[in-house]
Amino acid sequence: MIAIRIMTDEGENEFSNYFNQLKSDSGYPRPDLSTPPYSEEFCPRVMINETKQFQSKLELAKYLDDFFTQSNLKREDVLGRNGLWTWLAYLWFDQLAPFDNSGNRLIGEMAKYICSSDYRDYYRHFVAGPYMIYSLHGKNNSRIFLYSPVYEHNDFIEQIASRQFLIAHRNLVEAFSILYLDSASGKPKRGAQSRKKPGNIRRFVRIVQQFELTYDLYEMRPEQIIDLLPPEFDAWRRNP
Repeated sequence: MIAIRIMTDEGENEFSNYFNQLKSDSGYPRPDLSTPPYSEEFCPRVMINETKQFQSKLELAKYLDDFFTQSNLKREDVLGRNGLWTWLAYLWFDQLAPFDNSGNRLIGEMAKYICSSDYRDYYRHFVAGPYMIYSLHGKNNSRIFLYSPVYEHNDFIEQIASRQFLIAHRNLVEAFSILYLDSASGKPKRGAQSRKKPGNIRRFVRIVQQFELTYDLYEMRPEQIIDLLPPEFDAWRRNP
């Protein structure tokens, strides 16, 4: 167990340097950024399991939600603490950027590890993003976004979570889950991410953006939102 910490600006610079070195040398040694001046201890002092392994983004988000609740920390106490999320990504970096079968690191864009204040990048962060979604929508309605491994970014996050007016709308997210989540597997229904299939998720986003000009979606129940959708969504309504 280790006390959680806040990454400082100096620590973020070192983390960035490490990240860039890995692009040419996947075996480059990771610096110790859990000491001053690279990070400082979070207040109040709480301990977290640095060896915890996660099979999915959902498991990671649930662990953090439970952890913060048990530590008497509210959502507003931790969201926006960018140094905290950057340090957590550093702590679990080997899971967030694992080695492939050839011994190379699977590294994404820097915003997935170093947390940004810009919402357009914040939701991309591999730790802050899943927690933000889970803490807002709970387990059932978060599954459609968080089914993938912790080191993979999926199209549901890209299309929905990247738009604040969509991801912050609980009834809209529930309607989205009803349409596209396979409740048996806990994963998206087949073809939901296809650009060619009628009623795909991109079409959902476009249609809802049009509805926003005419309807008060925030006052509508999920079922009412679904009923507004045109016939191209009928297959998703019927598919359990």
